[in-house]
Amino acid sequence: MKMKNWFKTLLSGFAIGFGSAVPGVSGGTIAVIFGVYEKIIWAVSHLLKCFKEAFRILLPTILGLVLGLVPAIILMDKALNGFVFGVICIFAGFIIGSLPGIKDEVKDVKPNKKHIIALVVALLFAVGLGVSSVVAKADVSPFIYGETPFWFYIILIPVGVIASIALVVPGLSGSMLLLLLGFYNPLLSYTKSVAEECVHGTWNNFGHLVLLLVCFAIGVLIGFYLISKLMHFLLAKFHDITFFAILGFVIGSIPALFCNYEIFYNKTDGYMVWASGGQGYLPYYIEVPIGVVLLLVTMVGSYLLVRLKRKKELENKEEVQQ
Repeated sequence: MKMKNWFKTLLSGFAIGFGSAVPGVSGGTIAVIFGVYEKIIWAVSHLLKCFKEAFRILLPTILGLVLGLVPAIILMDKALNGFVFGVICIFAGFIIGSLPGIKDEVKDVKPNKKHIIALVVALLFAVGLGVSSVVAKADVSPFIYGETPFWFYIILIPVGVIASIALVVPGLSGSMLLLLLGFYNPLLSYTKSVAEECVHGTWNNFGHLVLLLVCFAIGVLIGFYLISKLMHFLLAKFHDITFFAILGFVIGSIPALFCNYEIFYNKTDGYMVWASGGQGYLPYYIEVPIGVVLLLVTMVGSYLLVRLKRKKELENKEEVQQ
């Protein structure tokens, strides 16, 4: 791989990593915009058959992804402590703005009964994730420190698999899925705590925290490989039904963002804090209007990304025809 292409792939990985840490932003969509989506999927799918070539592609991608995750995690950790509703509005804006891009995949398809069923089931599933996290009070933050049960390490592996979906499926956000499952903020806390212990040299919980993150990372790697294979099969055999299901899930995630554990039970901001007369960085009567404005701004920004994606795909199509 030429040095210029290597740095382009590194930059793509950085953008994918940064976007993947922001709920509502799809790492897969960013990969499409940068023109590396198919290349990454090929590398993952052929990792064993063509290891040397696949490794050349994946090394700068993964390195860039890690470099992009770090600043995004720091920013999101700050934002989720005192400005939760505003942050949720940003996520929702990104999702709403990205909907036309997902709809593009089935714009010439006349929906039938199977398509509608797939869309409705996926929509209800997404809403159900958010509601169930509120009902079950899915707080996993107690496992950041102290005694962590063995089963929790195991659970982080399938959680990582679920999060990896966003790296494979354009239009879906893995961070959003983690938010709905109640694992987003705790995972941010794990990462932040590891960094703090490294800086201060305390190491009190370093091994425990790293093991938690390693279990999650194992799940992401497993999921990335398996879901790449699965998506290749589903898109080849059931393309339209698959994208109607994706569309349903993304639509259902919008109300779920405003009804999930994080926004209900956040300790510094959110509905329960407001109900008790408390507030985060701003009073709720100021935070809500700001949140609405942020939703509109990010919605427009996300739609512009969709238009950029369409332009990129059109240019690639024209190059092929020539």
